[in-house]
Amino acid sequence: MMDQKPEKISKYDVTGVLGKGSMGVVYKGHDAYVDRPVAIKVATIADAESDGESMAKRMFINEARSVGRLDHPNILKVYEAGEEDGMPYMVMEFIKGGDTLRSFCKPDTKLPIPQVLTLIRQSADALDYAHDQGVLHRDIKPANIMLTESGVAKLGDFGIARRMGVDQTQIIGWFGSPLYMSPEQAQDENLTPQSDLFSLGSVIYEMLAGAPPFAAKGLSSLIQKVVNDDPEPLPEIDDKIPEFVWRVVKKMLTKDLAVRYKTGADVVKDIDEALDLLERSPVMLTDEQKIEKMKELSFFSQFSKKELKEVVKVAIWRNYTSGETIFSEGEKERAFFVLAEGSIAVTINGTRIRDLDAGECFGEMEYLSDTGRT
Repeated sequence: MMDQKPEKISKYDVTGVLGKGSMGVVYKGHDAYVDRPVAIKVATIADAESDGESMAKRMFINEARSVGRLDHPNILKVYEAGEEDGMPYMVMEFIKGGDTLRSFCKPDTKLPIPQVLTLIRQSADALDYAHDQGVLHRDIKPANIMLTESGVAKLGDFGIARRMGVDQTQIIGWFGSPLYMSPEQAQDENLTPQSDLFSLGSVIYEMLAGAPPFAAKGLSSLIQKVVNDDPEPLPEIDDKIPEFVWRVVKKMLTKDLAVRYKTGADVVKDIDEALDLLERSPVMLTDEQKIEKMKELSFFSQFSKKELKEVVKVAIWRNYTSGETIFSEGEKERAFFVLAEGSIAVTINGTRIRDLDAGECFGEMEYLSDTGRT
């Protein structure tokens, strides 16, 4: 079947070849019953006794069992799986164009920062759903995230996925792509959803930097870097990448599991905040201009220049338009505010109770007590 395109596989008409690999071939097909195009992945099986064939078949069965139970807009759908003339096949959602994020990981093919964040947000949401369903992907990399013509990410290739809490035989051992492995995966340790999130952090880093966070000539050197080294900060590679975007990526790539994101939902929340910041008109000030501005504000009157430099590193400068709500009761935001310019009004039930001017802070009590806004 690798050498000659079949006319049909099960009930599906085969209309073309989409791709070939060491484990199988992917055909374009048509489902006449529901009148839709499909992608049909067929395992490569040359010798019934070979270990290679056994692995291909096991990966097919594993993928079908792992992803067949998943239904999420950012996960490639599997419609059916079975065997045709002794060869396992899987019928999947057909993605027109068939591009993957791998095409956008070079310096000259990088996508705009908001688009990168949106695609990684969609992927993190898909992982959060998969993890909730008890499925670890274990092979997150740019080539395994497809991109539709409308700009939607579709997570695929669950061939080495692990179903948590399931006793049946699964794909075990040291698998995955070393460039995107988490430190615990590289050391063959027990994996949790945090491992997939680290790998996704490597993907967003490469898409923003145009190069992977960890690279070396040999496998042992690469593993050493993944386990022990920190990646170069993104703003030092490209000064157009904001510090607040780097903070999200850095948290995805931290070795410390106590600090790394616990869930995909946490990643989604922080990316949403970053996208919100990117939509606002950026405050175009140099670090020195920010320091001079802070010196004028009463809130920072006792700060040394060294301390002001530390504030510049972590603070986000936002513009708000007249009449815009900054936050409302019940909202929870991991920040408090210092008014640098202009004034704001505090209202309760529509009644204006106080105005704040430049140099004053607000929201600090909720921030320090980690409660909702009141």
